[in-house]
Amino acid sequence: MPPVRVNFFATLRPVVGQKTVEIDLPEGATVTDLAEALVARYPGLRPHLFNEDGTLHHSVHILLDGRDYHYMPQKERTPVHQAQRIDIFPPVGGGA
Repeated sequence: MPPVRVNFFATLRPVVGQKTVEIDLPEGATVTDLAEALVARYPGLRPHLFNEDGTLHHSVHILLDGRDYHYMPQKERTPVHQAQRIDIFPPVGGGA
């Protein structure tokens, strides 16, 4: 599969040093595979993407073509495709 393009937002951009990166993934890669590949290249992402037990943080938002993986039937096992727009947002907090 050709590299996928991943866009980072807010506090994640300084961790990777840029807005967009391209990363190689094997055919059939999932959202979890994507996150693991990103952490392998950018180790500083680990605490932003994964819990201590190795599962994806429920509060990080990985969007595939604008749809958050949390709301997809396969959740973290959702396949990632090269042509998709992939956006990763850190947890968002605030309000009163």
